[in-house]
Amino acid sequence: MPEHDLTPDQAHALLDILSHEEVYAEIRDFRSPGILSHYGPPFQPQDGQASSCPSLQALVSKFLLTLPGLCDVSQDFWQHRVGTIIEDLQKAELSESYDKGSIGIRKTLSTAVSALIEYLVRGVFAGFQEPGDNAKKYDKSNADDLQRAFRDFTHEAVYGDMVDDMFAQAAKTDKLSDHAPVVQAAHEYIIIK
Repeated sequence: MPEHDLTPDQAHALLDILSHEEVYAEIRDFRSPGILSHYGPPFQPQDGQASSCPSLQALVSKFLLTLPGLCDVSQDFWQHRVGTIIEDLQKAELSESYDKGSIGIRKTLSTAVSALIEYLVRGVFAGFQEPGDNAKKYDKSNADDLQRAFRDFTHEAVYGDMVDDMFAQAAKTDKLSDHAPVVQAAHEYIIIK
């Protein structure tokens, strides 16, 4: 059987689909009492078995537990205080189905939270694409260029001086056409998206 490699676009789409499904399933599983017993740190010490919520556990370990003030919190706090709150919510058996003909609040919240968290999961597991070599040229009538411009803009906002440069330029002029091409193209992408 021939081996088929995925193109970068196919790999990106597959990561989107898998991360969406995994994060939503992990959040949905919090309705079941006892999930924290297999969650891993900080709720239970890791004893060699896989976490029941690997994506969420990775985010908590990588970001939440490294924050000043939270990195020194005792295991007892996580297990007995936070864990008890989560378990009490699980025991409440809140409805996630349709309430009075509309989607229930728990279903709405879990869907919204999973949509936000899946972006963080993709960033942690896939990283952030570096801008291309020709990051200064964008055709505003080409969807691929607009998408690339938004990626480049986001990358520069996070890792570069894009935010400072934008504010400095905005102080000089209120015309979008006076901003860098990446800002103009990213603006066009945001309006369309």
